[in-house]
Amino acid sequence: MNGPEHYRAAERLLIESRDILRPNDEGPCEADRTIAEAQVHATLALAAATGAAPAETAPAAVYVYRAAWGMTPLGTYTNAEAARKHCEADVLNHDADAGGGTFEWFGDESEPDDPSELLIQKNGAESTTDYTVTRIEVAAEYDPEADA
Repeated sequence: MNGPEHYRAAERLLIESRDILRPNDEGPCEADRTIAEAQVHATLALAAATGAAPAETAPAAVYVYRAAWGMTPLGTYTNAEAARKHCEADVLNHDADAGGGTFEWFGDESEPDDPSELLIQKNGAESTTDYTVTRIEVAAEYDPEADA
């Protein structure tokens, strides 16, 4: 059956259920079964009308965030905040001059795949650190055309 046929069947069954009397309200009777069957047909008609067939959807993009010092990767994380914390801890552990400064991340919000760079502000001066966090898209499958 297609959508319009299910709709007509639902209408017919509802009309038939009006003609069936329920004796003494003693539990389910033929009218109840007929109404339930009509509901099924109405649901199928609605599904057909709205195109409720499962549609192919592209998988959502998945990203990871790489913390790095220059060309040296420090770690890969599922969120940017964790990658930033790693960079900040690493600069404090390896740069005695960084203590007492405040950290600021510099990056272009309109270009989320461009690296964000860690800057240190200390004694009114701002300096670069070579620490970066880069968003990387994780592919679900190999795309040979991407290499072409």
